[in-house]
Amino acid sequence: MILANGHMYGSKFRCAGDIIFDDVDISPGQICNVQLKPFSETCNFLQYQKPLSPEKPYFFAQIRTLAYNSKITLGIAGPDIASDSHPGNWLNSVGYHSNTGRCYTSHQCVANTEGEKFGIGDVFGVLVTYFGEQKSTVIFLKNGSPVATRFLFGGDHSRYLPTISLENGPIDLGLMWPEAAMGVPQYSEKNMLHWIRPLSVKYDVMTNMFIYAGEEKLTGELIIQSPHPLAGDIQHFEVIIQEMVPNCPGPSISLATCSPMIPSPSSTLAQDYLRFDLDNNVDSMVGHKIGWGIHYNPEERNRPDFNPKGEQLVYCYITANMEIIAGQMMMQPEGGFYPVVLLRDGASKVTIDVESNPKPIGHNQLLDERFKAEVSQAKKGLQNDLVNKEVKESMLRKSQDVEVTITNQFCRLRLTADKIGIHVVQFNKPLTEDSNFFLLCIRALNEDSGVGLGVAGKDFPPNKYPGKFRPSVGWTSKDGKLYRNMRHDGNLSGERFQEGDMVGCEMEAFASEMSVALFTKNMRPVATAYYTQSNKAEFLPTIALCANGHDVVIDVYWQNMMRGAPIFSVVNLEHWCLPPGSVVDHSTNTVHVKDHSAPISIQAPYSLHKGYNHFEIRLTKDFGPDCPPPAVVLSTATPLDPPPNSCLKLDFLRFWAVNEASTLVQVGDLVGWGLLYIDNTLHHDEEQLVICYLTVNHKILLVRVVYQPPGGFYPLVVLPPDLNEVTLEFSATIIKQHPITSSDVDILVREATVLMQKEKEIIQAGGDPSTELAGAALFRSLPSAEAMNQDASGNTSELANRYRGGTVKDKTVEKSGKTNKMSTTITESSTKGKKLKRVPSKKSLRGDSKSSRSCIVL
Repeated sequence: MILANGHMYGSKFRCAGDIIFDDVDISPGQICNVQLKPFSETCNFLQYQKPLSPEKPYFFAQIRTLAYNSKITLGIAGPDIASDSHPGNWLNSVGYHSNTGRCYTSHQCVANTEGEKFGIGDVFGVLVTYFGEQKSTVIFLKNGSPVATRFLFGGDHSRYLPTISLENGPIDLGLMWPEAAMGVPQYSEKNMLHWIRPLSVKYDVMTNMFIYAGEEKLTGELIIQSPHPLAGDIQHFEVIIQEMVPNCPGPSISLATCSPMIPSPSSTLAQDYLRFDLDNNVDSMVGHKIGWGIHYNPEERNRPDFNPKGEQLVYCYITANMEIIAGQMMMQPEGGFYPVVLLRDGASKVTIDVESNPKPIGHNQLLDERFKAEVSQAKKGLQNDLVNKEVKESMLRKSQDVEVTITNQFCRLRLTADKIGIHVVQFNKPLTEDSNFFLLCIRALNEDSGVGLGVAGKDFPPNKYPGKFRPSVGWTSKDGKLYRNMRHDGNLSGERFQEGDMVGCEMEAFASEMSVALFTKNMRPVATAYYTQSNKAEFLPTIALCANGHDVVIDVYWQNMMRGAPIFSVVNLEHWCLPPGSVVDHSTNTVHVKDHSAPISIQAPYSLHKGYNHFEIRLTKDFGPDCPPPAVVLSTATPLDPPPNSCLKLDFLRFWAVNEASTLVQVGDLVGWGLLYIDNTLHHDEEQLVICYLTVNHKILLVRVVYQPPGGFYPLVVLPPDLNEVTLEFSATIIKQHPITSSDVDILVREATVLMQKEKEIIQAGGDPSTELAGAALFRSLPSAEAMNQDASGNTSELANRYRGGTVKDKTVEKSGKTNKMSTTITESSTKGKKLKRVPSKKSLRGDSKSSRSCIVL
């Protein structure tokens, strides 16, 4: 049956686009042909309407034909997924992309297992390995071997529909739907070839070792994961250390969830990831064994209906040469904890053993005693968590037309189609530094309807979108704009959100006079905006709904119902605020943006601070009067309101290599901004005097003393029209050594103090300092550098003359008058110099938490 640019909703299939497929009754062993026409570029959709089940949990595709730019997504989704969406890029769905090897669940691709590409000749399958009450586990198989695992969120198994999307034909597939698949693939954690690993890690059958086999020096960490969780017959695994270089940490081992939980649970007993690291200073342990194990409740595990993969309290413990050295109670997630091993430079060879001690019988009594000793305290902690995350309707200030349903996980808000106007719901608990993020899952939202989210005070009107009242800040679905105090100007334009998306609001920086909100879409940053409120009791999560003839349904995770905001890395460009449709090339740290007729910006998710005090770009393209390069900017979160009346308080500092400034740099140069804090007693989010310095190839060219705005200066790169890419460099995000002497600081601060006095005098006389002092020399080279450039006769060198006293004018570095998070390390005395690390996020597994790197500037 050919379905061209149409839709079909039949008893067996739902289809949209240019897909040709066999619409027949499915019988065991039957392969159905699925084809995409040549030159069909947009997303084409096919969904089998009979759900996967414990009896029929598997389907697969044979890849027969692909174009060079074809994209296949195989996955599972509900019947409400939009026909132009890929499974995995929608709430409560999961999908795997052929062209990148990336695997998504509810929009997220961060996990222990990253996948690999598949193409012509491959057989690729999707298997539900555990059907849970709130979430299930899925494994993806390439030619019968596991390549990735992910959670599939949502406990309604009738929505587990096999779903594929195709782009850029021609594509020819042979699909074997669940009723046709005869049995499921068999794989075992005892077979090391079935462990999921990066392509650069090889398993040597002769030596029984996993070995890093990449051509380049190993940087970061490489992850090897079992295809099965610990459960049943295998409740403990060990790693035999085969390489450990002196003064380098050995391999790490962990217990991890199938993929990160979304959102992160509020309880400290429910973690994505438990990790054990060896200290750098321990003696060589080659040949020694380290391991992780789980121990079930002795009063439950022998019952006939006991489910070893169900959500339950378990005792997680670490062994060293089969001696238990540490342990703690944890809540095992549905599907169980997966064994994970991490390789790094100096520890790039390991042997994994799951058969020698799968159930440490000799420690059974000791483990029973530890479980019984700690289970009461763990249950008390879970009970306290339930109390802390409780939400009652009385805690909401809301329109009476908004229906509220509260569960243990979320708060559902529904506005029916017949309700007219804007309806506001406000949570009466303010956001705090310890609890600073709330999340919306958009379940039903027509394009004519609207949702807004943000932060406002108790006097916020019941019929406004947050941001469209002073003081408040917010983001709206219909136009995608960010508003604060009724304004929506700024460096970042925002983007629309719709049904199937997750959107969040985090108070990222709390300062005395104003704070910074960071808005996220599908757990990636979108934009920042100021909230001009000093009273922290007025930081109330605020949501607005507008039906406009269609039901609106959202699930809200208030700040007390989950652990916290997503953690971003400033050295991962996908974690920057990017224009919609941008593509990141991680191999070169380059952002490619769509064609644009006006300047567009990319911005770091976090401002510069004491742990991240420098950023830079590399000029990779020829530039000139007709094709200017990117501008490198230190910017406020949004333009200050009201505009400051001072040359020391700015919305941004910009270096743009045009006109005279174009002679200062050339193609291939690194250009960046750094920040030096003068008063170390102040928090880096507060307004304070700082020294901003411009670097070219890690040499300081110019400096200027300004007031850092509340929330800090954000790294920003502006791309002029016709420039569609920019490359960033992350080798120098912390400057620990620099040529700025204490004498330099004294001179620069003294000059700034003189400028302050001049501004005060101008204001007293009724003038405008930013106008009257605009031509003053506000940028200069370092005083110590100027002294060194003077020759023996007392004359100043040409270079010093050029930059001394701010001779680089505003056209070069312009101002406009209007316009940290790491894992917790737990050290126990019984570990004997080793560390047990509990990490709430997989980002640290991928090195994303290493947000900064040290460098020296000259």
